Amino acid sequence: ACLGKFFYVTDRDPGAKQKVESGEFDSTVGDRAAAAKTYREVVLYDPDQVYPEYLILYDRLDGGKTVTANDAPFHLELPVYWVNVPILSDLIQRLASGTCSGSKPVVLEVTRVEDSELWNRYVGFKAGLHQRLRQGSGQTCLPPNELDGRPESGHALTSKLLEDEVDAEEAAGIENMDFALNELLLWHGTDAESATAIAESGFLSGSAGMVKHGRRFGEGAYFAEDLAKNIGYAPASSAGVRYVLLCRTVCGHIWYTEKSSDTDAHGDAKRSLKHSVPANPDGKGPREYVLFEDTQVYPEYIVQLALGIEETSSSPIRNEDENENELAV
Repeated sequence: ACLGKFFYVTDRDPGAKQKVESGEFDSTVGDRAAAAKTYREVVLYDPDQVYPEYLILYDRLDGGKTVTANDAPFHLELPVYWVNVPILSDLIQRLASGTCSGSKPVVLEVTRVEDSELWNRYVGFKAGLHQRLRQGSGQTCLPPNELDGRPESGHALTSKLLEDEVDAEEAAGIENMDFALNELLLWHGTDAESATAIAESGFLSGSAGMVKHGRRFGEGAYFAEDLAKNIGYAPASSAGVRYVLLCRTVCGHIWYTEKSSDTDAHGDAKRSLKHSVPANPDGKGPREYVLFEDTQVYPEYIVQLALGIEETSSSPIRNEDENENELAV
């Protein structure tokens, strides 16, 4: 809190606010500790004078009352750029262009999803995974570029591109991403209705009535670092508008496969205590990432985009043997 020049009183003074509003003072200090041996109060009238940095949970222990510590997870890690920072559409455009191996899309509109409930579920998954890893073997989560034995290449396209972006921290809090847990920004192609539903409720995978996002590499929600892969799952509206989600994802320990198809990859991963399946068909890509729990994903941006006139005449980039079920949501 910034008190500035304060108006000091030891008794009630209803006119204290007017003294501050006149510009004579910046705040009021009511020293009831000196006058009545109770406590001292500070009164601020401008919200810009205070920053709420910590939230303290407490119980009053009157009359010998005891209390058990609250072990329930409590998160207050909402991104500082929510509300406070305008969406940097130019950065999203550069990210879309730089991670698309096919025809370059044009970003039309970007909506940032600011949902504290979904965010706290996501942060809770990260905290829980950290705890499980500490209690287990403590083995480091291998990043995507170390999966095929060639660590000098194969970095996640989105992560590699954002390394050189000066605006990345303001737009997506990159410095707070936990790369030790393989936290990555990945794309997910969908339609307008499903994009809205996911932004409101999450992906709903791993629960009753779950939406099946794909079958080629087992059950789960499908993502990709190459935007061209996702455009094939984003049907164009009559106006040529397509919807993709730019999501934060926690891949954790990963089950890597180069098979062209493996419908039980999710089962193999879970039996091996892995948290995701990065699939690199025949070692040629584009890679897909299959995640099993909706709490592993936070859908941070809804991106509306379109392909150019020349680009819309060509077919969406797809693998010939892809299962049509992958088009769901």
